[in-house]
Amino acid sequence: MRHARALSAAAGLVALLAPALPALGWGPDGHRVTGEIAWRLLAPSTRDALLEILSEGRDGTLAEAAAWADTVGRRNPRYRWLEPLHFMNADPAARSIVEGRECQCVLGAIERARDRLRDPEASRADRLLALRQLAHFVGDIHQPLHVSHPDHHGGTTVDVFFDGRKTTLHRLWDGELLRRRLREMGRRRGARWRAFARSLADSTPPAQRVRWQATLDPRVWAEESLVLAREHTFSVREGARLGDAYYDEAMPVVAERLTQAGVRLAALLDASFAAIR
Repeated sequence: MRHARALSAAAGLVALLAPALPALGWGPDGHRVTGEIAWRLLAPSTRDALLEILSEGRDGTLAEAAAWADTVGRRNPRYRWLEPLHFMNADPAARSIVEGRECQCVLGAIERARDRLRDPEASRADRLLALRQLAHFVGDIHQPLHVSHPDHHGGTTVDVFFDGRKTTLHRLWDGELLRRRLREMGRRRGARWRAFARSLADSTPPAQRVRWQATLDPRVWAEESLVLAREHTFSVREGARLGDAYYDEAMPVVAERLTQAGVRLAALLDASFAAIR
């Protein structure tokens, strides 16, 4: 549903506007990292419940479920309705986000998928689709440029150069910063994201995980992303040449947001399945 909502400047509300954002949101490997972190942190009973829902075979992991909306969903016309759910547009000066489950955006998508996943009357197929959406959109809402004001178009219209190659600011944050980090690990390609996920999970102190799980409200996660977008992307201009200095500034943000998404996804799944036991 493509319609505009009014913005109350005094209240700092978010405006949801029409243009769709043709972006991936971390790219498949980033979503796999988030799914893998979450899997490592899940309660055993939640893992057992998920294994009853997940597909069998190579794709039957939470990591692949988290990547599904990009690796499969975007290639299948049946799931074109998912496209506007990967992001939300916001007033750049907003301080609070109050949209709810009716919002046709990433925030509403998370809440609806969570409700469907924990519905004991839903079919296995419906719950699998809900799990794929939930795992993916929790990742997307932690990508700063997926909560961005419409004039900025999430950086999709801002051409920049990174490491000498032309790209867009959005593609840079979606995947190119992470791809450079994974290449630096020097492993075979398929093992890089798993090793990176393990390193992020293992290096996060338990007390930090508790703080990140203090709220499971996706509005708070969206507000965090908007603040980070203002700090790290709004000042980047068309044609900017970005290299090591920008990478050193931005990559720690990418790593933290991927980790936060994984930690919070695990907590959200544990809470969801605890509610139906």
